Amino acid sequence: MAVVTSEVLNIGFGNVVLGPRIVAILSARSSKDSKAVFSEPMKRLRDEAREAGRLVDATCGRRTQALIVTDSGHVILSAIQSTTLAQRLAGSDEVGERG
Repeated sequence: MAVVTSEVLNIGFGNVVLGPRIVAILSARSSKDSKAVFSEPMKRLRDEAREAGRLVDATCGRRTQALIVTDSGHVILSAIQSTTLAQRLAGSDEVGERG
């Protein structure tokens, strides 16, 4: 059996995404109103993915901090902040998920 190695991104709570498949990591919150759950464009992206059956919720019931868009058009919700995910993808955070 062949072993396939690929960079994986820990998106929290034991969930991972293949790094090469990620197109974008987006912040779910609006910069104008940090108390809002979703900015309008992110809400629209989430809702369209849900309607198309391409939404994956990996938050384990926590507040959504980031949306990850894959090359297959799937949108993955994560409870980890987008900046943290970007650092992990770049390889600067080698410590496992604490949450």
